Amino acid sequence: MEPALPPFHPKLPELLAHLKLRPLDAIKWNLLACAPTGADKGEATVVLKFGSEPRKTKSIEYEIRILRDVLPTLDRDEFERLVLPEYIDDGMFEEVRWMTSRYISGQPLVYGWSESAHKPEAWGGRGIDVATAGMAVDVLRDLRSVDIHTLPEFVRRFDFARWGPEFSMKAETMIAKGYLERSTVSTAMKLLSSAAARSYEGSMFTNGDFYPRNFILAADGRIAVVDWVGGIDPWEFVAMYAWMLMWGNPQWQIAYLRSIVEHFPVDVRQMRIGLLVRSFEQAFFWRDADEEHLGPARNQMLAYFHEALDEEYVRDLFA
Repeated sequence: MEPALPPFHPKLPELLAHLKLRPLDAIKWNLLACAPTGADKGEATVVLKFGSEPRKTKSIEYEIRILRDVLPTLDRDEFERLVLPEYIDDGMFEEVRWMTSRYISGQPLVYGWSESAHKPEAWGGRGIDVATAGMAVDVLRDLRSVDIHTLPEFVRRFDFARWGPEFSMKAETMIAKGYLERSTVSTAMKLLSSAAARSYEGSMFTNGDFYPRNFILAADGRIAVVDWVGGIDPWEFVAMYAWMLMWGNPQWQIAYLRSIVEHFPVDVRQMRIGLLVRSFEQAFFWRDADEEHLGPARNQMLAYFHEALDEEYVRDLFA
């Protein structure tokens, strides 16, 4: 493991003392691998997630409900590759929302990859083993086996009718920032306003941030998927999201799509919509990031958005 980073929240030391936890590793700025304070062995057993900013607090509260009320109801025996995180506890400490889950032993790919760090050699999944491409598709198959009709009403469901107006507003921001031309947005609007696009609805349960950075490779070959702030999305959106965020590893992307074609019927037109929506959303998410840290990644998402306007480009990906 990499050495632990300094505390990112001023109340983190007090929170750790309150929970009687000792930090061993900083997985992300608000995600720590910990052990009980009095534990003899220096091995992580608990993952602590925390935050006090309103958006982060809301996200944690939603993830708590997913881990506590949804994941335990799924039939894990049906999964070939997927390992799910296990909820332990949650609470509020001096305006800091926190949640603990059981630590999953394995190789987290996040240590070699951070889009927002000074690691250009790792951008876009560079260096990640191509073998994980087939594993990712196995996990995709496991997630698609979940009966979405049995999930609680609070689980987020993708709604294209609601997303369309949001796209229009976000597109104006991207035009104002100089990232997109109005003519490009108009072309995309025509495609996204088609009857085929409007018929999209969620078809599979997902963690929401489905790509190898959120995978933990276990010794037995299974994969734990973390960061469960997801819901029910069109499976094409989920599939193309993982593909595009591996932009720095073309061999992985090729192997991944080959495995998808092997295991799923593929409608290129639907995959095209998936790439168009996801690449735009990711570029918008990174809209205010500085050029040094996220410029290359944002530019690649914008390039995918432009390419997705050409159906032949997407067709060639699956050829």
